[in-house]
Amino acid sequence: MLVDTRSFDEFSGKQQKKGASKAGRIPNSIHIDWAEAINFHGNQALKFIETLAKFYAKKIHVTKNDSIILYCHSGVRSAHTTFVLTQLLGFKNVKNYDGSWTEWSYFNDLPFTNGSLTTIN
Repeated sequence: MLVDTRSFDEFSGKQQKKGASKAGRIPNSIHIDWAEAINFHGNQALKFIETLAKFYAKKIHVTKNDSIILYCHSGVRSAHTTFVLTQLLGFKNVKNYDGSWTEWSYFNDLPFTNGSLTTIN
């Protein structure tokens, strides 16, 4: 499973941050904003483990031994999600793609997707 931890606007290709050569996402990745793990508009502390477990169980339908690769713009936000999944929730096979979208976007022979999305919540 490939997970993009950036904002929805970055994931959809609506926003291109400095450093990337183009807007978009890696094909077949799913979107889970890293900030969902914290009380972003409150004290910015991590949410309770029980809350995180329910949230990620709803978003990613994998076992704790399945492979998950996380990326963001430059590996920072995805590192946060790597910590949450491995250290707090016990996932065993989580990798952080530290080059993330910034690196991927520079290789013209690598596939990418951008544009409108249909989401179901």
